[in-house]
Amino acid sequence: MELVRRTLQRYIDPTDREWAIILPCWKEFHFPRKSFICAAGKVEEHFYIVRDGVQRLSFPHDGEDICVGFSYDGSWSGEYASFVTRKPARFDVVAVTDSTLLGITYEDLQRLYREVPVMERFGRLILEEVLVGRGVREVELLSLTAEERYRRLVARSPHLLQLVPQKDIASYLRMTPETFSRLRRTVQ
Repeated sequence: MELVRRTLQRYIDPTDREWAIILPCWKEFHFPRKSFICAAGKVEEHFYIVRDGVQRLSFPHDGEDICVGFSYDGSWSGEYASFVTRKPARFDVVAVTDSTLLGITYEDLQRLYREVPVMERFGRLILEEVLVGRGVREVELLSLTAEERYRRLVARSPHLLQLVPQKDIASYLRMTPETFSRLRRTVQ
């Protein structure tokens, strides 16, 4: 549970008594490569912290699987909108590699919000982080060239180039696999 402690401490600083209530709510889950963590149309049951592995967030559209994001070691994972609203997920979350995630149920998180006041702050800060991240992503997609998007990905998450199929990264960057391959060869 050290990962849960380190991750939450980026946002809040619970007391030892509060940790004793928070930590038992998080459980470990293992997902083999290519397995669904959450499938579109199902309600997301957990909000996760990635212990290890890479996951892809995507949705089907016109016969194509559109990748909208990745999660990996130390980051959040899951279909957050479904988790929060308790409505069917619009996205698939699939393990790109064998993955170990630490997850909390919606019910446990709601109980923590009621019983541990500092957790309310955590919830607000996570929501802010998600909203800011989505805003930055939208601006990048709408205003940057394919090369600029590629360079940003390489600067932010170079390890994805070794772990994720090129077609998924190309989809995430909203370019053809051919454009991605050309950029990978020519951009230093």
